[in-house]
Amino acid sequence: MTKSTGQRQYRACVRCRKRKSRIEGKAPCGKCVREGAHCALAGSRRGGDYTHFRSEKAATRYLQREQSSSTTAGPLVDKESTDEPVHRNLQNPSDALLILAHTAGMDASASAVDEERSPPYLSPLTTRNLVRAQDMGGPDSGLATGIYGFPLLKEGILSPAVLEHLITYYNANYHAYFPIVPSSVLQSSNLPETVKAESFLLTAVLAVASRDRLDLELHPAIWRHLDKFLLDVALGKPSTRHVGYVEGLLLLSEWTPVREGRPHDGGENAAWSLVGLAVRLAYLLRLEETSFKEKKALDPMMQRKRMAWTFTYLCDRQISIRMGQAFWSRGPSLSTQFMAKDFPTLQPKHSYEEDFASFLQAQLDLTTLFGNAHDILFASKQRMTELMWHGDYGKYIDDTRRAILAWEHAWDRLAVSCQLQCCLEMMKQYLRLYVNAFAFQAILFRSSSSEAKVDKSEGALPKPSSAFPNSTMASPDARSIYEAFEAAENLLKIAVEGLHPEKHLRYMPARFYLYEIHSAVFLYKAYSVGAISDTQRAETTGLMRRFINVLGVAATDDNHIASKYARLLQGLWSDKEAAPAVPSETNNGAALDGTDLGRLEPFSTIPDYGLLTDANEMQSFNCMNIAEGLFSMPGITNWESSDFPPLNLEIQVAL
Repeated sequence: MTKSTGQRQYRACVRCRKRKSRIEGKAPCGKCVREGAHCALAGSRRGGDYTHFRSEKAATRYLQREQSSSTTAGPLVDKESTDEPVHRNLQNPSDALLILAHTAGMDASASAVDEERSPPYLSPLTTRNLVRAQDMGGPDSGLATGIYGFPLLKEGILSPAVLEHLITYYNANYHAYFPIVPSSVLQSSNLPETVKAESFLLTAVLAVASRDRLDLELHPAIWRHLDKFLLDVALGKPSTRHVGYVEGLLLLSEWTPVREGRPHDGGENAAWSLVGLAVRLAYLLRLEETSFKEKKALDPMMQRKRMAWTFTYLCDRQISIRMGQAFWSRGPSLSTQFMAKDFPTLQPKHSYEEDFASFLQAQLDLTTLFGNAHDILFASKQRMTELMWHGDYGKYIDDTRRAILAWEHAWDRLAVSCQLQCCLEMMKQYLRLYVNAFAFQAILFRSSSSEAKVDKSEGALPKPSSAFPNSTMASPDARSIYEAFEAAENLLKIAVEGLHPEKHLRYMPARFYLYEIHSAVFLYKAYSVGAISDTQRAETTGLMRRFINVLGVAATDDNHIASKYARLLQGLWSDKEAAPAVPSETNNGAALDGTDLGRLEPFSTIPDYGLLTDANEMQSFNCMNIAEGLFSMPGITNWESSDFPPLNLEIQVAL
């Protein structure tokens, strides 16, 4: 009853009716205004046939259950985090804002969602409107429930048939090397849900699948859409706070975009930035909390978050090692040693499926060895100098050797396909090279330091053979040096003999190409200082020729990473007297005379430049550069002339 008229007031807003609060009869009511909540007057419940409202409400509940049970359509912010009590931990301003929003009855995630992109979680009001649109058969019902709301389809860049084809193509050629994408995203039957809930992850999958499909010419257009998503991630928009964005960023870091007409560094700079964004976003979503084992079974979303955090750890460690950078002081790290059984979504359901769970565990074990070796041997330049000068690195190399043998014993008979076995073998051989090459560089460092003290005024560099005057066998670190040579050659043999260039090598992530390039550069460096005997020289030179040939076959065009590295290695190993002149490049990567380098063809059809067969033909380099000469992954555009002699075929050419 109102005080002014004495009549019964029956119209209340939805929130006041639910809370049985005092009502004012008009919208917006004062309480909703004070609390910043949406105020909508509720209709009367008196009289009439309202069975259609009850059926509509039942349909709404059914759609909500479907949304909540789907593993791909989770809320932007976990429901568990929004339902926390007011007395939750208050440690920072973010906690205070969440408590304030909870107390005011607001959905902290839905209130700040970008208007341009709808959230994957449908509120009851949105679901009700969707049901009405379906009942009325309105023109927008297809956009709301189908796949045509996807921007790439809406703008006509893709058709539904091409979309499904690219997803199938990705699943067949790329997914096995980096199985981070949930299986539901790769199923065509789930496309309507995927388009609404996993728009960024789906776009990342399409970008990877289209990078080697020259017949479709879709890669640049897809990446233009990805640029908008990446800007949202960098700006921290609430719509990006979903585990699918972490997965998409990590996926793109493994297969970086193809940029025509720009200097190419193997994609490492882009990968470094993408992994950094993924790490930041993973911490924002508190994915590190999933690195603790739980006694109770995890729901599908928590399992997905644990797997995303595990891949975040792998990518951060691997990119830091490849870039020669230090790890973060606070992670990411794994608080528990996970086994294959801890990743149920990656375990095979049929005998013909890949055991991705064991494949991931094997990579985790190797990455742990990588991280420990990196922290001990390459902690800082000062630490490296002390170890090399005093020779205190032998025990660490021996311990790593024993750990690798234990890893081989555990994973020697892993039931995965040939290309995945080759991936693990390449990681193992690169770890051997990474650790044992420390002894090789230590000898060069001590030799250069001694001669620099004798003739410091003239600044003379040591002769190529002065570090090994009586052959490598006479060196105190001969075992480690020979093992480094063996590991480098084994890496090249895997690419030449173990992988099909067009079926497997072409689709592998960029880091495996970089392992191969590092081994080739290491062998070149060993040649230039006379560490390899004449009897081994012809065999290794022939292996290098075959490897460059395989890279040429694996490349789809001159922009493919295999083609770029093949031309670079051809220039590095070519006889400087027989090599034809190649136009030098400016700093921005543009050829001075505009000459197109063209696509690299197999060795049967390209000119034979003549690979180096005599170490004396190689000019000496500065062996004092311990931090940047060997251990950081060599890029295409930033090799230092002090490390490698300037050949007539420019090493620094920017492809």
